[in-house]
Amino acid sequence: MNKTIRYTLATLMALGLAAIPAQADDLEVSGDMSIASQYVWRGVTQTTGKTALQGDLGVSLSGLSASVWFSNAYQSPAPQFNNRDVVEFDWTLDYSNSFGDSGLDYSVGAIGYTYLYDSASNFPEIYAGLSYGPVSVTAYYNIKDSFNNAYLRGDTWVDIGLSGSIQNFDISGSISYANWKKNKIKRTTPDQFKNGFNLVTLGVSKDIELANVTMTPSFTATIPVISKGAAGNRSIYGTTAKNEVVAALNFAY
Repeated sequence: MNKTIRYTLATLMALGLAAIPAQADDLEVSGDMSIASQYVWRGVTQTTGKTALQGDLGVSLSGLSASVWFSNAYQSPAPQFNNRDVVEFDWTLDYSNSFGDSGLDYSVGAIGYTYLYDSASNFPEIYAGLSYGPVSVTAYYNIKDSFNNAYLRGDTWVDIGLSGSIQNFDISGSISYANWKKNKIKRTTPDQFKNGFNLVTLGVSKDIELANVTMTPSFTATIPVISKGAAGNRSIYGTTAKNEVVAALNFAY
């Protein structure tokens, strides 16, 4: 795990929460655990079809929140960790609010992606989002190269989403646009990093209240839409991306 990223995010979280007047009644602590048929991130499978165990823990106060999310992922590429599965930890600091009574909400924040047994893949993003009713737009911007150059400073990912409810089922859809950092030395396969709309994501879920726990079964489908490269495959982050379906069961407490 990259110490600079880890310590910087931990410090930002601590300072951000400390900057808000202590109002114990407004402090919220939340968490959830889920099991999924696989872990897919931005259209690319991270577990190669294997089951994923995931969860997070967060605290929030007056619009500011800090959280950590984890999941098992792919097999470690580092020879010293042969046959070990990578464990991903995502550290997020977020501030969300609204523009008065306009109905327009916004959020800004930072995410540190860290990988136990594959620290060469660590990288940070900053993001900003707007939402109005069922429509949302969120842009993510990478601010530092990962050591293995899988993620480069300047990579931008934008999600344009639409969500709603039908017969007590929550439904969502999004289309994602990517603008990749061009670098002929660090990215020698440019046809695997094509700018444009890369991915369509569709989801359906339903909350079921069980005492003090909310159980949420869900299905998510990801459909790569970027044009095919020279090898006849669609690629996202330089990795072949295929149609994927994830079934998950989440427990929030």
